[in-house]
Amino acid sequence: MQGKSKLRTLFGIASYLVFMSMMLNSKTVDSLFAKVIGKKTIATAYSDSSSVSLKPLKMDESVSAESEEPMVAITYANKPEALTHQSKAEKTLLNSNELLKENAKNFAAKEKADRKPNSRNSQNHAKSSEPLKTENTGQNANSAAAPSSASLAVKYITGVSKYPWEYVPSLDKYVVRYDKNTYGILTIKPKLQKMLEGVLEKYDTRFGVAIIQDPASGAILAMATSHKNQITDILSEEYKTSNWALKATFPAASLFKIITAAAAIDTGKGTPNTPYLAYGKTYMKMWKAFANSHNGVFGRIAKSVGIDVVMKYARDFGFNKSFFFDLPVSNSIAKMPEEEAKQMQACAGLNKNFLLSPIHAVSLTSTVINLGKTMKPYLLDSVISSGKTVYRRQPFQLAQPIKAKTAKELYKMMYSTTAIGTGKKGFSGYRKTPELAKISGGKTGTLTGESPHYLFTWFAGFTKATGRDLTILTLSGQQDHSGTKAASIAGQVAYELRLKRWNDYSTQDIIAKN
Repeated sequence: MQGKSKLRTLFGIASYLVFMSMMLNSKTVDSLFAKVIGKKTIATAYSDSSSVSLKPLKMDESVSAESEEPMVAITYANKPEALTHQSKAEKTLLNSNELLKENAKNFAAKEKADRKPNSRNSQNHAKSSEPLKTENTGQNANSAAAPSSASLAVKYITGVSKYPWEYVPSLDKYVVRYDKNTYGILTIKPKLQKMLEGVLEKYDTRFGVAIIQDPASGAILAMATSHKNQITDILSEEYKTSNWALKATFPAASLFKIITAAAAIDTGKGTPNTPYLAYGKTYMKMWKAFANSHNGVFGRIAKSVGIDVVMKYARDFGFNKSFFFDLPVSNSIAKMPEEEAKQMQACAGLNKNFLLSPIHAVSLTSTVINLGKTMKPYLLDSVISSGKTVYRRQPFQLAQPIKAKTAKELYKMMYSTTAIGTGKKGFSGYRKTPELAKISGGKTGTLTGESPHYLFTWFAGFTKATGRDLTILTLSGQQDHSGTKAASIAGQVAYELRLKRWNDYSTQDIIAKN
């Protein structure tokens, strides 16, 4: 008995010593980890495992002129997956297009999968037995999709381009007037739209385009265009039919480097820290070549990945396909030349036959910000008939061309463009907001187009000026290099957002806090 007692005593002492050792090691590890996390630079940021967390913006809440019933657009669940009545309508539109018949099986499979309710936890994608519901209606989003409802949704969506638009001061909204008692509320914010128009008017450009999008839902919050310094009136028929933001007539230029980089990282053929021969015996890492838009490096990246692979990713990002939007959009084109040297140049953005529309460019950029998910861009938010909400828009995911991990790496590389690269000048020099370049990022592009024959510059990126990521896209067309660049216009947009924090735009309710 005494022997057993001694053994128990020795075992207790040993357990205590092991426990104290574990506690000491845990504290030591935590201390070291805290020190490492506290030190971040552009060069070391690529080893950071922090994720980009996005939630769709909440749309405005207003009171109908005909009824006191709140007109609240849907408050979207984080990473919505369930197929709703709007999603079926979107599928009807997709399958009705002859160019997409080859993808009919994919959409059918997606519909079957999306009918299963999913959890809002986007990290685990765990199944949930509780169906998603639309805000303030209590409707089951998975069962509300009657065939007649889907047909009605198609009518409302296609009607955006057919029926006249109005501005309703009592609602502070742009609306589509379907008939005397029915109107659709647009996602475009009037005062935010006026801000974009004011920025474009400030600069002397032959062509100007500026777009702001919510990357998580796809909603277009503002879209302004100008031609020879004349702003296209948002309420005009020209805005819907001859809008430069919807025309794929502009060279993609170095925005195509986003796709080349995505192909390399997504396939494991390269990382942001992979060095490539730049010139002579000098090597440059991918992230720095991205920031400085180095053509030679990206030609070599494309060669190492494979031209066919790069073109596959170009198609996945929407080139050579129909583009889905509430207004007519011409298709973006990427036709690869046969000669190897010209192929490498094309993958670096030096091919005038790679044509891109601004609305496609903003969608492509939002895909990176939204963890690799391409959301369908849209304008129609909800429809009111006789004072009652009869239709609410739901976000609709079109594709996922890259992994979430790849999107995070590209997102971090975009920071380097405004911090040290080709976009730094456009986002610097604002005394009231010296941090602007550090809370924004993107990719620039410059190339002369054929039709129209102007020098075009791009900025496609994001800004956290309002406290969360918003996608911003600017395009500037000039006669030569002496004109204002798109990065400067984008910097001005980010400055306006940061300086006023949207207070003057009456949109406090759509700013999501971190």
